Formats: sequence, structure tokens, C-alpha cells
Amino acid sequence: MKENKLTLIYIAIAYIFVFLFHLYWMYWASHIPIFYWNGQLMINNVDGYFYGSGAQKLLYHMHEYNPRLQDVWRYGTTVITAFLSKFFHISIDTLMLYLPPIVSSLVVVPIILIGKLYKKLEWGFLSALLAGIGWSYYNRTLAGYYDTDMFAAMLPMMILYFLLYSVKNKNLLFVLFAGVMAIIYPWAYEQGLSIVYAMGIMAFLYLLLFNSLKDEFTYKFILLFSLALMDINPFVRAILVIGAFYFLKERKVELKHLKTASFLSFLIFLITGNVFGIVLHKILAYSTATTTYEGLKFLNVNETVSEAGKIPATIIFNRIIGSGIGIIIAVVGYILLLKKYKEFIIALPLWGIGFFAFIGGLRFTVYAVPIAAMSGVYFFVWLSEKVKDKRFKITIPVLGTIFLIIPNITHIVGCCEKNDLKIFKYLNSVYPIKSYPYLVETTFRKSEVAVLNELKHKSNPKDYVITWWDYGYPIWYYANINTLIDGGKHNEDNFLVSKILLSSNPYLVRNLSLLSIKTYVDTNKTVATQLFFKDKKPVDVSMYLLKVGSKSFKAPKVDREVYLMFPFRMMRIISTISAFSNRNINTGELYKPHIFLKNKIFQKGRYVLVGNVVIDLEKRLINNSVPLKSIDIVAYNNQGKLLKKHIPLNKEGLRLIILQNFKEGIILDDYYYNSAFIQMFVFENYDKNLFEPVILNPLMKIYKIKQ
Repeated sequence: MKENKLTLIYIAIAYIFVFLFHLYWMYWASHIPIFYWNGQLMINNVDGYFYGSGAQKLLYHMHEYNPRLQDVWRYGTTVITAFLSKFFHISIDTLMLYLPPIVSSLVVVPIILIGKLYKKLEWGFLSALLAGIGWSYYNRTLAGYYDTDMFAAMLPMMILYFLLYSVKNKNLLFVLFAGVMAIIYPWAYEQGLSIVYAMGIMAFLYLLLFNSLKDEFTYKFILLFSLALMDINPFVRAILVIGAFYFLKERKVELKHLKTASFLSFLIFLITGNVFGIVLHKILAYSTATTTYEGLKFLNVNETVSEAGKIPATIIFNRIIGSGIGIIIAVVGYILLLKKYKEFIIALPLWGIGFFAFIGGLRFTVYAVPIAAMSGVYFFVWLSEKVKDKRFKITIPVLGTIFLIIPNITHIVGCCEKNDLKIFKYLNSVYPIKSYPYLVETTFRKSEVAVLNELKHKSNPKDYVITWWDYGYPIWYYANINTLIDGGKHNEDNFLVSKILLSSNPYLVRNLSLLSIKTYVDTNKTVATQLFFKDKKPVDVSMYLLKVGSKSFKAPKVDREVYLMFPFRMMRIISTISAFSNRNINTGELYKPHIFLKNKIFQKGRYVLVGNVVIDLEKRLINNSVPLKSIDIVAYNNQGKLLKKHIPLNKEGLRLIILQNFKEGIILDDYYYNSAFIQMFVFENYDKNLFEPVILNPLMKIYKIKQ
């Protein structure tokens, strides 16, 4: 009883410790008025608005015409949010802000219970402190980071605890608990299938290699957990698992029948679960630069997502446990852990997925954080057990944990601002002491949400907006309107939107927009793979677009309005957007890259500096070599009216746009200068026969396409 009370005390302390650190972002953001909407601090993760929109649909019957939200019951995050909002009368906005720290801090529970399982409660407690605020874990679960990541690493640790308990004590009840949790996990975290598959297979291998082949428990375990992993209706699985548990508990089954049943169950799991196909798909999706569809070569969106890019080893190590030194300690600790407790091989997939970050990017490091924390702290526990002096039994693990946890704490709150001590510079690559805290802006600012709210009142829920996929989910949530691409539906159709936003041909912009929305509304399928094929063979896409962009092309009528949205913040990623269409998708050939540089602008006499680029106004040269073709000065008066001035200079060269209100300059070539984005957003130049302005805000401009 005393141990149970101490366990609860440790869990409470660890939970509060982790939860409070997760609120640090709120402490900073709460002092910035532009991060608020309707009196509530907004969230900082764009993907969260997908689940928030789903909750709006369940509660308020919004988004009825959104084909991407047809079956919101399959998303646990959405259902949990809607349930809490309805029965506890908490707004969706508030839940989106607080749920990540509330749920993710629960990771301390299985970690401490694992420590208790191995009669090393302090090991579990210290590991929980480290894991809960681990660099990558914090980044993806801090307050406002509303997404399924709050379940991503927490639930696997709970499954790991149940699996370890079951194999250590040969307890069939805990196999049932693990099975039920494995059924729930993909509902809470859709990408979780490959994780539970790998953990389950590793558990099977452990039992077959290290447990007696004559032990009934081995085959009962494989039978039960294989049933839980089958890719069939989750309710059917739950009934099968529970029914099989009670059958095995109440009846004596001959060993040979158990072997046969477990083998068949495992085989059905492999077939229905498409285990190897899922793993292969994950590897290819994050390691291939192009997405090929029946001969057409589209750019793979993962190549352009910063968190899915190729990352240096030091950063990956920092994200897993806080430092390069820490990863060495953790790996050694895990080896020592395996040496003493072989069943910890079940946790190996969590390490493996974490190190997959070398191929797939930073998002994968989060899975390794808890097991890395346990392994790192265990190294110091093992060290303390080698020391005869009892005074060091707890001192060494505590000091070791402090050593491991410091880089993670400074990552959250910062330390030693403006401190130029050389020791910090020397240590930074292997033991980083961050000078400034990890702080991110809200997804949209108040003024941008105000534009979406205005659009909501000017549009119909059936209508569509065409803009880049980064802004899809917030548009759903705040404007109650649909989009062609979003955070979960892109790749091939990114080509279309990139063409629309950056084309210099207004007829192509209009016609391709209407054609794309008409096709999507009629079929609810990826549009590009329908438009660019005839008789199941790819057409010449360049010739097809020439036809669509002609003045004589008759675009189809769409039974709803179609809008073009140009956000100011899209300038940050305009080169990335261009990469999707600046290519020949028939051959895979990449066209010559174009120039777009935006930075703060300063003037020193005859020289203008855009970042580090020097423009000589007298010689009309950029960096003393490239001709300056023209200068455009753009500003807004107190009434929000656009004022613009064009100064032609040379027949050839690059152009300079000065955004006076933003104190920024843009150096760009004619490809970008003549694009729909620059002409319609920066200059408000548009063909009045094709487009109609709806909202002209300095931060976001929206046009309606005339039909």
C-alpha cells in the first residue's frame, strides 16, 4: 500500500511539473493582443483546425458541404473535443488550446508504472520528468499545438507498459489491456498503425525466442494480440479480443490447438493489416522526391515540408533527448537495459521510428523521446548500483537526470540571454544551452482571422476558395467555406493550385480554377489525375494548359462561387509553391528556377539594401552586376487605400518592389512579377471581366471569379 501511495504521489508531481512547462508558451503568447480572437488565445498548429472543424460539424452541423469532413467520427481528437465541449460547456477554442498539455502530460503515468513494475520507482519518476518535457515531445504537445501528436507517444508508452507487464508476469489480463489500447490508438492517432504493428511483432519474437515454446502463455499472447492488430472493424476486433480472453481464461485448450490458432491469427493479421505494405509506403513517402501517377511526375509535398526535410544528426539527437551527449548515454543505457531485462526489446521500434528522422524528418523523433529518457536515466541507475556507498544510490540518478534535462528546460524557457561566454559556443553542438526559448506565433493573427470572418458572412458554405494548402484548415474553421487543397489533400493537385496562383495568364487562372472546382465537386477525387488523362493515358499537359488558358475556352459553370485568396504571408513560401508547377510533369524535367527575394529594406544614400543584397540606384545595378529593370513603390494610406508608383529603369534585369508599410523589399524576376499573386495581391491589378474583388485587406486579398 505504501508503494502504491508513493506511486500516486510521484505521478501527481511529475504530471504537474510537465503540465506547467507545457503552459510556458501561453505565458508568453497571452501578452500579445494580435494572437487573440473573440477574447481567446488562438492555437499555433495549422493542422489543429482540421479537428476543430470536425468538432464544429458534430456540434453545430457546419461544413455539411465539405467533402473532406464526411466521416468525422473516425477521428478521435474531433470526437473527444466535441464531447467535452457539449457536456462540460467549454468552447472549442478553449479546448484546442488546453487539450495538448492536459493529454500529453499523461505520458508520465506509464513511465512511472514501468519503473514500479521493475521495483525502481525513482527510475520511473525521474524518467517521467525528462520525457514529459523532452525537446521534440514539448514542441509537438505544448499548449495550443492542438493535433493528434498529444496521443502519438503517450499511448504507445501505455501499450508498452501493458506488454511488459504481461510478458514479465505472464498475465493474460494485461494482454487484453494492451490489445484494447492497440485498437483505440489508431482512432486517436491515425498514423499509429505501423507503431503498434512493430511493437506487437517484436513482442511475438521475444516470446518465441526467450520463452519456452511449450509455454501456453506464448501462444495465448500471440492469439489475443494478433486479433487486436487485425485491420477489420474496431468494434468487431474488440468483441473478438474480449471473447477470446474469456474463452482462454475459462477453458483448457490443448497446446497444439493453441499453436494452430495463434499461427492462423497472426497470419490473418499480416494479411488484413497489409503490414509490409504500410511500412514500405511510409519509407517511400518520405524518401522519394517525386510522386509518380501513371507516368506523370509530380513533386512530392514531403520534399517541401520543413519538418520532413533532411536534418543534421546533432539536431535529431537534440530533439530526441536534448543533446548529443545525451543520445550516447541513452543508447548505452538502452543496451544495459536490454542486457538485464530482455523484454525491453519490445520498445526497439520506438527507437527505430525515432531514428527514421534521418530519412523522414523531425516529426519522427517524438516517438523515441520517452524510451530515450528511460534509457538515459537507467544508465545512471545502473551506475549507482555499481557504487557500494548507499548515499549515491539516489544522488547519481538525480544528478544524471539534471544533466540530461537541462538542455530540454533551456529549450523551453531559455537561459543566459546575451551571454557570450565561449564555453556555451563550444558546448552547443553536443550539449546545447539555448539562450532564447522556443516560441512560435499563432497560426493566423487577429487581423487575418477578421478577413476570414468577413468572408464567412459574404459567402455560402457551399463555396470554394483556391489558395495554398497551408491555409486550408483555418479557412474551413473561421470562414466555413471549402478549399481545393488542404493539409491532408495535396500532392498532385498542388500542381494545379501552383499554376493558378503563379500564372501570368488571367484566362488560365479563371478557367483552370472553375474547371478544377467543377471536377472536384462532381467526383470528390483528386482533380489533376482526372484532367490530365484521356483514355487512361496522360495527355501533353503543357498543350492542355495552353488550350484551357485560351480566351475562347469555355469554362464549365459551377453551382457555387469560387474565390481566389492571396495572403501576404504566402510570400514566405512562394518559391516553394513555384516548385510544384515549374516543371514538366510529363518528363519530370525541372525548368530554370526563378528569383524571389524578400527582406527588410534600408536606404543608405544612393544604395538600397534588401537584406544583404545591395542595389545601386545611381548605376541601376543589383550587387554591381545585374541590371535593375524597374522599381515599384506600394503603400496604403490611413483609409486602407492602395497607393502605387512604377519607375521603369532598364529594358532587362530584375525588378524591385518596395512595400512601404511593411518596410520590406522584394527582388524578383518577370516570372513572379507578372504572376497572378503579385499582380492581384501587391498591385490589385486584375481583369474586371474575369474577377471581382471581395476583400482587399493589406494582409489578405480575396477575389471572386466571374462565371
